[in-house]
Amino acid sequence: MSLDQSFDSAGSNKDLPQKAEPYILHSGLMCVVDHLIEAGEENAVTMVVVDQDSPFASRDGTVDETIFIEMVGQTIAAGNGYKLSEENRRKQQGFLIGIKNFKIQRPLHVGENLLIKASKSAEFGGFIIIEGSVRCGSEVLANGEIKVFQKIVEES
Repeated sequence: MSLDQSFDSAGSNKDLPQKAEPYILHSGLMCVVDHLIEAGEENAVTMVVVDQDSPFASRDGTVDETIFIEMVGQTIAAGNGYKLSEENRRKQQGFLIGIKNFKIQRPLHVGENLLIKASKSAEFGGFIIIEGSVRCGSEVLANGEIKVFQKIVEES
């Protein structure tokens, strides 16, 4: 499914939007997405407004470009976490292992309303390729592909 196609949210998304933080391992200032809007089988959509308190924000109101990659990763993580029980969510770990053709169209500024879409385009074992985009209104700020390795960690 392409990122521009609408997601099938029939049935499973009736309680969305919700805060994204409970569905991912990041918390506090390191949680860079605010609300999970949609969660499909292979895709997710989140929203965020980056504020000045973010560790990615500069005093001049610009935001470090690395946040785009983290937004895409946390969006897919939130979608996955939404479908799992809290116990299983805690057992999931994901590691960024690569970035491909990730293009930054323009800098991000504090206070902009963003919509982040992420979609799994391939998966083999624990290796996952995710296509993602970050938009402000109709303008694409960044898009590209990230590669992650996901594993289940058994608690001891």
